[in-house]
Amino acid sequence: MSKVNDLQTKELENYRAAMSKMAEDIILLRTQTVELEAENSRLRGDLSLHQDLGRDLLKDTDIDVMTKAEMSDRIASLKLKLASQTSEAAAQRDRIQQLQNELIRRNDGEKELLKLQRLHRQQEQLQQQHSSSAKMATLEATVKQQETVIEKLEKAFNTKIRRASRQSGDKRLAPKKPGGERGPRRAEVEAALAAENAGLRAELDRTRLQPPAVIIQQAKEALPLREKLSLLSRLEKAEARVQSLEAQLQQNCKVWGRQKQDMLNKLSERKQGLVHNSSLFNE
Repeated sequence: MSKVNDLQTKELENYRAAMSKMAEDIILLRTQTVELEAENSRLRGDLSLHQDLGRDLLKDTDIDVMTKAEMSDRIASLKLKLASQTSEAAAQRDRIQQLQNELIRRNDGEKELLKLQRLHRQQEQLQQQHSSSAKMATLEATVKQQETVIEKLEKAFNTKIRRASRQSGDKRLAPKKPGGERGPRRAEVEAALAAENAGLRAELDRTRLQPPAVIIQQAKEALPLREKLSLLSRLEKAEARVQSLEAQLQQNCKVWGRQKQDMLNKLSERKQGLVHNSSLFNE
């Protein structure tokens, strides 16, 4: 019995250590989620800032008063901005994909943790039932042992009284029946054993009347449902933002292509005008 109790205690300690480790893992997952959300917000802010800068650059540009060198520099600057925004949009898409994969992985880990938690609770309840059964068996064995001791004491006292009566020759000391007169010491011992036996029987009855433990019990979610929905909503907004940026980039490419063509046309017209003026001057 002691070996079984030691094994049950050791197993319970192992389950407690596993639950502590699961709690630490849940806290770590929540911390990583907060960090990923902060990084996602920062990336969206940087992307919005670059988009605003490109829009301001287009608004502030006056093509009519620009020289050829300024136009060339502006075209090169616009190309760099376009390449930068394109790479940032691709990085943002990759980051969103990473966040989605991380969310899926964490959901799987959370399900596994909840499963282990349910198994741990069921094991604890089964262990409590086994402990209660072992206690009842111990009480029953103790009661039987006490009854055996009482019977042996009765036999020993009866035998001692018979011997004393035979030696003294006094018939009054002889017991009339097995349950006849008893000495004071015998009465005290039997009363003490009977009281202890009654207490053990009462405790055994109370243990039997206790209701069995309920094994099936639903575990609470480690992460609130609102937190999951909030993270999914943010991912959807980020995807919509990337799609909007892609459409804006395509539109900007068309606008910049038209502006480039206008600049080239104006440069060509200026060159033709200079040639015409020089020919008139020579004439």
